[in-house]
Amino acid sequence: MKNVDTLKDVDFEIKWEGRPSGMWGRFLSMIHMNFTLYQITKDELIIKRGLFHQRTNTTELYLLKDADLEISLWQRFLKVGTIKVKIDSHSNGERAGEVIILKNIRDCEKVRKLLRDAIEADVMERNITYFDKV
Repeated sequence: MKNVDTLKDVDFEIKWEGRPSGMWGRFLSMIHMNFTLYQITKDELIIKRGLFHQRTNTTELYLLKDADLEISLWQRFLKVGTIKVKIDSHSNGERAGEVIILKNIRDCEKVRKLLRDAIEADVMERNITYFDKV
């Protein structure tokens, strides 16, 4: 059995946390049935989904690149947007090249910037350098 004191040392500061906030997401949140949660920590992007069968997908930030923002006409009316971020195709994992989608995010421009800055900070902290193929 692990010592409980060692778990206190884990750095799990959440920089941002949110739920989908489109029309359907707002309705589900009002009735406390929105079971999707997005979190950005110092070194991970976490997506939690599900009611009966809960799934948590985590992705290390240093593996992510190209945080893009899409805002449809309906999303503009609702003041939300969709953030898409790619898993670096140079990573050796089975998820290489996958696109992670955070749908209907409030303050999407600020969240995209926060995610981009968190990715850059994690890459710098790990001293990772990327080489482009020519």
